[in-house]
Amino acid sequence: MNDKYQWKWFYAGETAQVKLERGEDIAHLATLDPKLWFAISMPTKGVRFDSRMLELMDADKDGRIRADEVVGAIEFLKSKGVDLDALFNSGEEDAKALEEVLSRQSDLAKLEPSADEVKAMEEWTARGLGKPVAVLGEATAEAEAALAAVEGVVDEFFTPPPDMPLVTEAPDVALPLKDHLNPKYLEAIVAFAEKVVEPLLGERAELSRLDWKAVKSAFAPYREWVASKPVMNAAAKAALDDEERVLRYKMHLLEFLENFVNMKRLYCEDSLAIFQTGTLRIDGKEMNLCFDVDSEAAHSALSVKSNCCILYLKLTHPADKSERCVCAVVTAGRVAGLYVGRNGVFCDRDGKYWEAVVTKVVESQVSLAEAFWAPWKKMGEGIAAAVKKFLGDKQAKGEAAAQSALSAQPHAEGQGSQAGAAMASSVAAIGIGVGMVGAAFASVMAVISSMTWWQILAGIAAIVAAVSLPSVILAWFKLRRRDISAVLNASGWAINRQMRFSVARARGFTRLPRR
Repeated sequence: MNDKYQWKWFYAGETAQVKLERGEDIAHLATLDPKLWFAISMPTKGVRFDSRMLELMDADKDGRIRADEVVGAIEFLKSKGVDLDALFNSGEEDAKALEEVLSRQSDLAKLEPSADEVKAMEEWTARGLGKPVAVLGEATAEAEAALAAVEGVVDEFFTPPPDMPLVTEAPDVALPLKDHLNPKYLEAIVAFAEKVVEPLLGERAELSRLDWKAVKSAFAPYREWVASKPVMNAAAKAALDDEERVLRYKMHLLEFLENFVNMKRLYCEDSLAIFQTGTLRIDGKEMNLCFDVDSEAAHSALSVKSNCCILYLKLTHPADKSERCVCAVVTAGRVAGLYVGRNGVFCDRDGKYWEAVVTKVVESQVSLAEAFWAPWKKMGEGIAAAVKKFLGDKQAKGEAAAQSALSAQPHAEGQGSQAGAAMASSVAAIGIGVGMVGAAFASVMAVISSMTWWQILAGIAAIVAAVSLPSVILAWFKLRRRDISAVLNASGWAINRQMRFSVARARGFTRLPRR
């Protein structure tokens, strides 16, 4: 890289992270080894950040921001002569200036366009009146909107699996347009069939792969025409857009860099990272390491690699009936009280409260104390199961013997004594169990009575160590391997480095009640 700039570093999450303390640090980010950036790509959705700024940074408008686009934002500020030190002290003055720019942008519609712009608009409008642009006449715009509403899921439906052979005996898939549809998409698919498929292809019950390609091809000229719409007062608009971009970058770029180049906002207890979407309160815990989730199945398949205990929750808002899905990483306390169906409350970062119910638990130990007691819990459950099985077997044999004896007596007499015989067999089984426990207890007490007090303590310590120590050691190694980067990767981020956390930071992510 031939990078001669002297970077400064701080350590968090067992990883060296570059410091961003002054404008010179930001100005030289283009020379920082890309392998040292924490993130190299991220989605523009599912984060708590200025959405307009993310739109401006997304140069290719693909819904993702990559490292080169971040460098492009910095170069834009430098090209406008902005002192990058201003990113560290932006305040109310820039916010007021932005309000003024947005007001001037809204006033652009009141300005008279030039004669050339008017002519260009007239030509553009005339071109949109005929075919192939207006493929469905006046209904083209509404039909295109219905197509766009389902385009993503239908594209996914018709995308062949990557391991599909060139020649296959399986019939090609067809999309049903009414029956067997996911209720989540039913209304949109029906509208698409009525407004797009029937006018173009005629009435049909399903759509083939070739039909889908024909539909998209038919609307391609219309979409190209819409994208080519002339901009009125283009010069003035471009100037105002540049002003807006400068001000938004000055106000928010530093925060973005501290969630992308390094993860300062995540490891600082006084702030929240842009991917932390709210706080979950459940089972006496308050968890703020929460992420938006699109698909629970797809997300959990990747997040399990984080070695973290993760709750997936369905959120509903009683007032507007809206729903969403989030996951919460449990980093402290106990997980015994967290199970599918457990209810809680989720507060998003706008202060809106949601009803939350656990839909899935990715289990993993979250503390050494829990690991210490885990073998004893399993041992107790095993002993209880064995005793229950033993007593059940004895009771069953007793009932069988009683039934056999009763069958040899007259029928009437057998009916009268059957219940008593069954009860007697149950009591006998319980007596046998109690006798076994008593005999075992007596044997243990006999051994203990022959030992000195220090031998007793040493024996207890040896038993405890033999049972709990392996579990604690294994848990210690696993807790050290907990890595949030796997959860972020499941959320669509391309995380470049490990994102572990200390015990102290774990208590900050999951807060327990204080007595």
